Amino acid sequence: MVSSSTAADRPRRPEPVDVTLPALTDVPGERLSRGDSRELERYADVDLSGAELPGTSFLECLVERVALHEADLRGVHLVDCRLQQVDASALSVPRSSLRGAALAGSRIGAFEAYESTWRSVSVQDTRIGYLNARSSTWQDVTIRECSIDELDLVGATLTRVAFPGCRIGTLRASGSTFTDVDLRDARLEVVEGLDGLAGAWVSEQQLTELAPLLAAHLRIRVG
Repeated sequence: MVSSSTAADRPRRPEPVDVTLPALTDVPGERLSRGDSRELERYADVDLSGAELPGTSFLECLVERVALHEADLRGVHLVDCRLQQVDASALSVPRSSLRGAALAGSRIGAFEAYESTWRSVSVQDTRIGYLNARSSTWQDVTIRECSIDELDLVGATLTRVAFPGCRIGTLRASGSTFTDVDLRDARLEVVEGLDGLAGAWVSEQQLTELAPLLAAHLRIRVG
């Protein structure tokens, strides 16, 4: 909804994601194979660059200080997992499923996550060059204090998603469906596909900044 809010009329915010893990077993990264089902494991200080792990499932696992350059994680399933200090020039996770997952303190160049399902997911203090989430479904997702050069949400469905403290260089939203998507605390530099912003919340200042784009989109002549 592009309108001013009142105390009784505000977006429903996503629930906080708190991933608390039990005791874990340290496992070398080389033991991982495509299609594995892994549970209660910790992978730390390993290089998984170029790893081919499509269809792998992780339940209550911790990934920290791991290199994932050019890793193939298509169709991966992450449930109640935490990822910290992940470094990847390019990471491929299309058609993946994340539930109760947290990503923090990481750097990812090209993040291919199209046609994925994210539910109760938190991304924090992370730098992303290009996040391709086309045709994805996000519910109860918080992306906090992140820098994203390009966020592609074309055709995506977002419900209760917030971007507090984020910088988004280019937001593409054409054909998307937004419900309680809170953009008010994000810095938006370029917005493409204004039709997709229906259902989003913006601040009065953001609305002023978007006014020329909205006028052009609606073919309104000003002057």
